[in-house]
Amino acid sequence: MKAVIDTGTMITLAGTCLMNVFREFVKTNRIELLISGTVAEESVWKPITNKRFALNAARIKYAMTQQIIKTIPVSSEIARTQQRILQLANNIYSTQSGPLSIIQAGEAEALAIAKINNVKMLFIDERTTRSLIEDPTRLKQVLERRQEAEVSINQQNLNSFRAMFPELKMFRSVDIISMAYEQNLFDHELAHGRLELEAALYAAKFAGCAVSEKEIEDYLSHKSE
Repeated sequence: MKAVIDTGTMITLAGTCLMNVFREFVKTNRIELLISGTVAEESVWKPITNKRFALNAARIKYAMTQQIIKTIPVSSEIARTQQRILQLANNIYSTQSGPLSIIQAGEAEALAIAKINNVKMLFIDERTTRSLIEDPTRLKQVLERRQEAEVSINQQNLNSFRAMFPELKMFRSVDIISMAYEQNLFDHELAHGRLELEAALYAAKFAGCAVSEKEIEDYLSHKSE
């Protein structure tokens, strides 16, 4: 099966030193993992020249050399689909001041690759893109709190956007970590225990994954030593 991974999730897994666990997860589940040339640039080639971020970039680069991750060149078809996604998504929600820009080019490109390659899984830590597909009504409420204003929905644009991804399932780095734990894949990095799972989930949260403490406690309550 195929999956597309976004920049944020890649950086989270590298930054928490869980690339070995992730590599075994990909191998065990026979996932053909795709990233765009833009994600490769953002997560490897730019940061690898910066001493502060070079180690994380090197970890991702190593996964690429092992062919755990396949880079997809940005084609004209991807670029067109990306622009269509941006045009729709960023004209769904609006206030009296105008449309709200809610997704960026990187997320749109990942979605475009998923669409073009008939991919059913997207690994993405960013909350807004997930909510737009999974729960647009809740996203409206979040935006209203954030904007401190009433937000309206362009239902036609929302329907068109969601119709592009009728079967797409999204997973955060914490979901990947939890599934890897269930499959006993921590042996390549950590002991198989509740303490280690909790530590890994919180590391992902602090590295940027959009997950609440309650969600982490829910993960832990369903796991045994």
